[in-house]
Amino acid sequence: MNSESIDKIIAKNPKLRGKREKLEAMADGAYCLHGSWGFGKIRNFDADAGKLVIDFEGKEGHMMDPVFCVDKIEILPEDSLLVRYRTDRAALESQMKSDAAEFVVKYLEKKADRTASSIELENLMKQLFGYKPINTEGVSEAQFAKQNKAAEKAYRAWWNKAKEALFRDPRVACPKAKNESYFLREKEDEMKPEQEVLREYFLNREPKKKILLAERLYKVATADSVEEIKSELPKIKDELTEAIKNARSLNDADRLHGIWVRNNLVRYLYPGEESKVEEIAPRSKDIIAACVERDPNEGLNELARNLPSSYLERFLDLITRIYTTDWRDKIISLLKNSEGRFTKECVDFLLSWDDSRESHFVKGEEISDDGKGITSRQLIKSCLERWLEEQTLRGSVILWIVKNRNESKYADILEGLINQELLSALLAAVDDEALQRETVVSTARIPLADALSEDRDLVRDMLKNSTAETARDLAQTLLLNQGFEELNKKSILARIIKMFPAVQSLVASKSDAKEKRIFVSVWSMQARREELEDIVKNQLPESKKAIEAARELGDLRENSEYKMAREHDETLTARRALLEREIAIADVIDFTDATDKAVSIGSVVDLTTDKGETLTCTILGAWDSDTQKNIFSYRTPLAQALLDKKVGETAQTDINGHITLWTIQNIKRYVDVAK
Repeated sequence: MNSESIDKIIAKNPKLRGKREKLEAMADGAYCLHGSWGFGKIRNFDADAGKLVIDFEGKEGHMMDPVFCVDKIEILPEDSLLVRYRTDRAALESQMKSDAAEFVVKYLEKKADRTASSIELENLMKQLFGYKPINTEGVSEAQFAKQNKAAEKAYRAWWNKAKEALFRDPRVACPKAKNESYFLREKEDEMKPEQEVLREYFLNREPKKKILLAERLYKVATADSVEEIKSELPKIKDELTEAIKNARSLNDADRLHGIWVRNNLVRYLYPGEESKVEEIAPRSKDIIAACVERDPNEGLNELARNLPSSYLERFLDLITRIYTTDWRDKIISLLKNSEGRFTKECVDFLLSWDDSRESHFVKGEEISDDGKGITSRQLIKSCLERWLEEQTLRGSVILWIVKNRNESKYADILEGLINQELLSALLAAVDDEALQRETVVSTARIPLADALSEDRDLVRDMLKNSTAETARDLAQTLLLNQGFEELNKKSILARIIKMFPAVQSLVASKSDAKEKRIFVSVWSMQARREELEDIVKNQLPESKKAIEAARELGDLRENSEYKMAREHDETLTARRALLEREIAIADVIDFTDATDKAVSIGSVVDLTTDKGETLTCTILGAWDSDTQKNIFSYRTPLAQALLDKKVGETAQTDINGHITLWTIQNIKRYVDVAK
């Protein structure tokens, strides 16, 4: 826009006088950013229409009134990173790749306050890898999400390295928390990372935080800083050792983590003096021994669950040095009960022994042969097959199997496992996790359910050798499963139906069977809700414990206790599903709408039969029948025949061929009689 156009706009809208500089920036060729339309370039100002013509990505020639968009459009300078991404991408990417820290520093230097929050930097930087906040290309939502996921993965790898480089840069003060900011220090305030960590270490009194800071000190240490850190090492070592021994706030995994951090520092600062590590108590093997003595069954599993993921391989290596004759049995047991990343760590560690017997962490030490006479590859394969057959395969291991089924390095281990039995185990694991989450407040998704939903080939791979009957049973199990969102459930069902069209009848019958709303009393609804709550919070968790206890008794094929526990669990699950469906379609009524003019829900009716017999019956809600007290649900044949009829009228019932004529003698309201 030229000055004359801006003068006219301000003359008509005096409130925009303070926005003149912004209006002047809306020049032809200027780049801009809009909250709804995204990145664009101002083509020109159409004086006749009084509007800017902007070429947004995916929407060229869009016209906008500057009066209304002056506060909604951000004008970007020529050297903006978002502009350069579109006009000078090769040079931009080269700078990012060659020196990530310097790239961020240059950005901070252009900021007026030399500061940028973590969130601001991350939101900006990931767009330089192709991430798009708005779907400007008009692709499907699935494709848009896929493109953004790939962009975010590439960005995350770069940003993790960039953060490490920024931490080592004396010019940059890095945030301690997500909601804090990066800022450039003044020249006189520049500080080496080890100096910053040392200062924070000695100011902090929390044992766990001290362990993390000592670990960071080890990671940032360089050849130039060794002497500076070494002078403080005795004090650091003594403080860490004291915390590991006595701090009540530390659990066993924290203590083991602290020992390893302390040992790392000692080894780094005194290379070649391995004996120094073994001289300092407590030692790592002391923690292991104490955990196993306290809980022989779960001690090692509990340690693995709470250790930082970067130390899991070191934990497994330690197991080989403590349990020299049966270390593979110990790791196989850990694999069976593993969670998350630890599953892969166990598998890869075992497989590495097939190629090299050297300890991963102690130079010159070999991992012993346990005398089994088979490779780890054979051992893992036989265990996975046995666990699947025994129905003891757990969710995390199933997730690892399905995610790695096409990986060549695991092909010979996993072949034969991708079948209908695995799908059955997967569905059971998802349902179990959904139940466990009902007793704990959690909004986290179930990874195994997401894997089945997102992997379009997984159902096909598992059912390729199945029968229509088995597929129908699995589809029925899926329909009752509590761990899937309805849309995802329908999507998975559609894949089963594509392979086995006969399963469609199951879905159709379920659809046809949709019940109308039903009317129930307050007290019967309360009873149903209390029963459901008891099943969910008490009976089902107890049932799961009984199943786990039965698993420990051995081979599930010949385990009658396990079969009984599973059958009881299935009965409870079916009852739970029924209650949930009934409650979902029920409307509570208080019977006050009933009148004495005609029979309705909430009526007390005096009747005589064509044989001269008399009956006083009460018609209440769908769940209120009590024939001993002559209380009938409004859905019973007698109640249905009487509804809407008046005094003196006759109704007929035909129950199993017995026809009875009923004449209404009197109608009263239940709420009046019950007072």
